[in-house]
Amino acid sequence: AAAPVATSAPVATAAPAKAAASGDWRVQLGAFSDENKAKNLWNSLEGRVSALSGLQPYLVKAGSITRLQAGPFTTQAQTTCRSVKAAGNDCITKRR
Repeated sequence: AAAPVATSAPVATAAPAKAAASGDWRVQLGAFSDENKAKNLWNSLEGRVSALSGLQPYLVKAGSITRLQAGPFTTQAQTTCRSVKAAGNDCITKRR
């Protein structure tokens, strides 16, 4: 079964957290009209991109769009995005 994805506040995970457990930055991994597509992308990327390990996924509603973001970061958001892009997925950094 797919792991739940937070919609507002982070949910504790069993995976070790990154050094930056707080911060105003996130990486955005996609934007979808179907929330399930965002969840599926997270499940796929989390298993393939080690830089996402231990990060908190966020589903951010913007009208009829659901943005998939991960974080939080005080630093390292750009580095994480480079790793995601190297795996073949789009990624941008966003201030929360």
